[in-house]
Formats: sequence, C-alpha cells, structure tokens
Amino acid sequence: MQEIVINTNQAEQRLDKFIHRHLGKPPKSFVQKLLRKKSITLNGKKADGSHLLVVGDVVRFFVSQETIDKFAAPVHEFPAGEVDVIFEDDHVILLNKPANLSAQPDSLGGDSLVGRLRGEGDFQPVTVNRLDKNTTGITICAKTLPAAQALSKLIHDRKIQKVYIGIAHGRIDKEMTLRGNHTKDKTRNVAKITEGDGKIAHTQIIPLYYEYTRDATVLEIHLHTGRSHQIRVHLQSINHPLLGDTKYGGKGAGRQMLHAHKLVFPKLTGVLASLSSKTFTASPPDDMKPILKNTQKI
Repeated sequence: MQEIVINTNQAEQRLDKFIHRHLGKPPKSFVQKLLRKKSITLNGKKADGSHLLVVGDVVRFFVSQETIDKFAAPVHEFPAGEVDVIFEDDHVILLNKPANLSAQPDSLGGDSLVGRLRGEGDFQPVTVNRLDKNTTGITICAKTLPAAQALSKLIHDRKIQKVYIGIAHGRIDKEMTLRGNHTKDKTRNVAKITEGDGKIAHTQIIPLYYEYTRDATVLEIHLHTGRSHQIRVHLQSINHPLLGDTKYGGKGAGRQMLHAHKLVFPKLTGVLASLSSKTFTASPPDDMKPILKNTQKI
C-alpha cells in the first residue's frame, strides 16, 4: 500500500488526473476501474475521479508494484545543463528553445526541452506555450502545478503579449493585420486559412528589414491568438511563406525561420508575482543571424 498526502503542488486538480500522472499515464478506463474497486481510495473512502483535491487529502493506492511499473514512462537521462535559462524562480522557468528539439517528450520518452529539466515529487515541469519543434525561442515552463494553472489561464485569456521574429519570402512593405478562419487536418498535421468554418486566427506583421540577396523580409510578428502553425499558415495565405518552411511553401533554409523573441507579462500576484509587469527576450539562434545581419531597413 502506498499513501500520498496531497501538498500544495498536487492540490486543485481532479483525483483521476492526479492518479493518471502518478501511475505513468495508464488508460483512463483502467483508472476508473481502480476507483470502482476501491484499489485507490480518498481519505479512506471510495471516491469519484471528479473530486477536486485539496491540501491534506490522503490518497491510498492498493496497487502492486508490478502494475505501477507496467505503466511507468521510460526514464531517459540527457546531458545536464543543455538548456538556455532566461529566468527562473521556484514556480517558473523561461528557456530559449533551440531548433530541432520538441518542447515536451513524445510517447517514447525521446529528448525534449522539459525532459532536460528535473522535476520534484509528482510534478514534472511542463511547457505552457508550446513551440513547433523547429521554431526557436522563449518558452514558458511551469515548475509547479499552481504555476501551470495560473499560466494556462493567462495564455487562454490572451494576457501575455507574444512577439516573434520571422523571415518571409519576398518583399513586404507595409504593416498588415491578418485574420481568417483557421482549421487543421490532424492526420496530416497541416493547417489552413479558410473562408468557411474554423476558429478565428489573428496575426499582426510589421516589416523591419529587407534582405536583398535572398529576396526576404524580416518581420516583427504579434500573435493575438494561439492556433496551431498560425504564423506559418497565415504567411502562406498571403504568398509570403517563411524561409525554410517546406510544409507551407517555403525554401532556402534548413528550417522555418521563426523565433519567439519576446514575452510581455501583465501585472501579476501570487505564484507568478516574479513575472509581474516584466518583459523577457530570447536572442535569435545562430542560423538566423547571417540573414538578420545582411539587411537594409524598410
């Protein structure tokens, strides 16, 4: 029998979600079966998975170690220190993500940004603004559950100002506000902007420099909604795809030339007080610097 007394980092989440994380992500049906058979109890009683945990709740697992091991995620050790830290406190860490690295580990436990961080207790750090694998730049990671919940609400309510640097094909001479209905084909992992159904996507682009040898424009991009591949598909929709973005019509670089450059936080309290009214930036990666250097102001 294993007993866990819920602490502040475990509270304010559903019991079934807590069990799911603790056991290494078994099928949801299996978690419900354990609850029905009282193989897992809450405060000594049979419990509904929808119960919202509070500090001091006692969760007991009458589950064999063999069962726990069956669902445990594979453990992979990656070189310590291979993260570029921009800011860190007890609840949040901001990282400058490199290209060709996923933000979260995949189902096979492969290398990832948060996989290189070491969590404490049951909570493994998570990213709350996930960037595409080959998009670089500033990434917000929550180190505690209260921080993850607070940051997720900020993202959902669009309270964090997000600014990107992108390098697009062709010359763009004027600021543009791009709006459209966004849909995604999950089987092909491709998004598109349509005039029909979909969720509104809103992107603002400001041309900064023109790179004449590649016929490309360096853009400051303000993301007002958070749709999948939003910047990439919006630029494709105006026939100015990102350099290197082969999925959306770009070429001429080893990856899409997109970098999450700046985050501006509103006034905050509680676990996010250290971020209150602050601006954080991440330097562009080496593969963008030669292009950024060889430009003329628009």
